[in-house]
Amino acid sequence: MKLKIFSSFWFKSVFFTLLNRFSLIAFGVVGYIILAKKVFPTATEMGIWSLFLSILTVVETIKQGALRNPMIKFLSEPEYVNQRNKVQSVSLLTNIGFSVLVILFILFAGRAFSQWLHTPGLYEMCLWGILFILLLIPFNHFEVLLQAHFKFREIFYGYFLRQGLFLLGIIVFLIFWRNELTLIMLVKLQIGALFFGMLVLAYQARSYFFRGFDFDKITMRRMFHFGKYIFGTNVASNLGRYADQFITANLISAEVVAYYNVVSRINNMMDVPSMAVADVLFPKNVEAMALSGTEKVRYYVERMIGTIISILAPISIIIFLLPKLFIKILAGSKYFAAVPILEIMILFSFMRPFSYQFGATMDAIGKPKINFWVNLLSMVLNYGLMYLGLRYLGWLGAAYGAVVAATGFFLVICLVLRKTIGFRLAEVFKFTMLSYKNIMGSFNKLIART
Repeated sequence: MKLKIFSSFWFKSVFFTLLNRFSLIAFGVVGYIILAKKVFPTATEMGIWSLFLSILTVVETIKQGALRNPMIKFLSEPEYVNQRNKVQSVSLLTNIGFSVLVILFILFAGRAFSQWLHTPGLYEMCLWGILFILLLIPFNHFEVLLQAHFKFREIFYGYFLRQGLFLLGIIVFLIFWRNELTLIMLVKLQIGALFFGMLVLAYQARSYFFRGFDFDKITMRRMFHFGKYIFGTNVASNLGRYADQFITANLISAEVVAYYNVVSRINNMMDVPSMAVADVLFPKNVEAMALSGTEKVRYYVERMIGTIISILAPISIIIFLLPKLFIKILAGSKYFAAVPILEIMILFSFMRPFSYQFGATMDAIGKPKINFWVNLLSMVLNYGLMYLGLRYLGWLGAAYGAVVAATGFFLVICLVLRKTIGFRLAEVFKFTMLSYKNIMGSFNKLIART
């Protein structure tokens, strides 16, 4: 039964989710290389662009999480089988409301926030970003709707076009209108690419879209109470994830932000398997919890984390041994100052899969409140320890603070998972070794055939 599950649902779902994640990373890396080596003359411009992307990513990721989990959960509940219009209507209202709040923040506090980060030019970019946020409303709604119906291939098409057009725009401007490829033009290219990606998702999700708006106060109240902690969790986790860049900009400079962003890019590539599995694991854990209880959920979590670690461990060692090579490929020799940051943080990358699967698991088993408080603790640790590190240890202090905070977060996660689903850390490493054993077995069979 387990083999059948992993050969059908898991293979297809994880394949397209991984393909989506890898395409996002691939387009992002190629675009980053072009911008770092051919467009931005100094690390300062890259630092400003990195801060802008961080802000947009925080907004989009928070909104995705706030919409995804409540919408998927309520669409899968038996009592809403014939009332799906109500669920979608409430989700769309939440989507619009959150977007309006972000736009109001940009209009009334954006300039002050840019000055706090010591990057005045960021404010104009954020003003253009309002159009981006408006287009995210339909894009995110269609994306979550497709995810609720396990249509991961269709999501891949939308993201592929969105990222591909943005990269193509950079290349075209670099060839024909290089002098016009400014930070503002990059924002405009993102807006155009998002528009066409939204059209693709709208076409793919058209058969699932609700027929007529149907607002229901009871449904809204239930989804709000379920989603309030998920929303808080997404705020805490995403703000914590970019703590090094925000605090570094405030205390030091945008140039140092660029160095931390190089390392962040490498970490993002390392996070692809974790994020892809978390995307698939949440709806599957909701189903497993309803049918089999925590035992099946625990099995999925242990096996998936173990498998991901088996992938990350050798990659982390290679990056640690050859940090200059990876930074030179990604950004060029003028970013070699990021080498010690990378060396400090890369060996602790094995802890990152735990945080992704922890969040998906807590929400799936109906404990979003626990997820919120744990992530809030992580955010406080991140900002507090990074601030102290930068104050007393210099510009590398944020890296030391991040490692200490991640270690504390890891220990808390393991304890909570053990208490809620009977999580066993030893089983994770057993599955890690099993992955290597299976790989060696397949390799030996291949050698024997040749």
